[in-house]
Amino acid sequence: MDRGLYWGINSMNSAERGLDSIASNLANLSVTGYKRQGTATQSFDVVMRNSVERQIGAHSTVDFSQGALVPTGNSYDLALNGPGFFAIETEGGERFTRNGRFRIDEAGTLLTLDGQPVAWDGGRGTIDVTIDEPQIDGEGVVWQGANRVGQLKLVDFADSSRLVADGASTYRTVGNAKPIARRGEVMQKTLESSNVSAIDEMVAMVAMQRNYESSTRVMTAIDGTYRRLTAQR
Repeated sequence: MDRGLYWGINSMNSAERGLDSIASNLANLSVTGYKRQGTATQSFDVVMRNSVERQIGAHSTVDFSQGALVPTGNSYDLALNGPGFFAIETEGGERFTRNGRFRIDEAGTLLTLDGQPVAWDGGRGTIDVTIDEPQIDGEGVVWQGANRVGQLKLVDFADSSRLVADGASTYRTVGNAKPIARRGEVMQKTLESSNVSAIDEMVAMVAMQRNYESSTRVMTAIDGTYRRLTAQR
């Protein structure tokens, strides 16, 4: 394949993936705990039989920087100030989230809004819904009066690139993801907003569209050159 066509195609594919990420960010702008997605493009050499070919690859990235902390007054709204994740139990295994918008069922089980149980360190704690609402300290320990109900499972990772999105605000681990000691502080009656800026995303969208259009013009020019050469034969 003509090298110009090859680079043009790869540039268009990279721009398309970037636009997909921007669209996802804008769609999830108001989702609690959502983290901005992006794409990274890199070039690398591939050794062929008789030559070395330069290839282009694009992969997804996640920006895990802190979102704004918003007080809510709801005892079951939790946020993490600093790095880390709440662990939740799903049919596909343990998942991790910054979305602390939780609720309680009639049996006293702490759940996500879509009904997934929140994970605890040790045995699962049961909250007594007939007495005062629980108090949750910075370590994630749940108290009702002087009674220690249990401690929520909080997880952090040395390499956040080992986490991949498994929903709007949930993540799963891939490869050799090693958990480390929790560093974030739990804040009760608070939620973390997404870390997406609508203005930044719109600016990025315009730039990405221009990149795509530039690649399209290059492809059109190369195609025109081939047509002229073919016509002269």
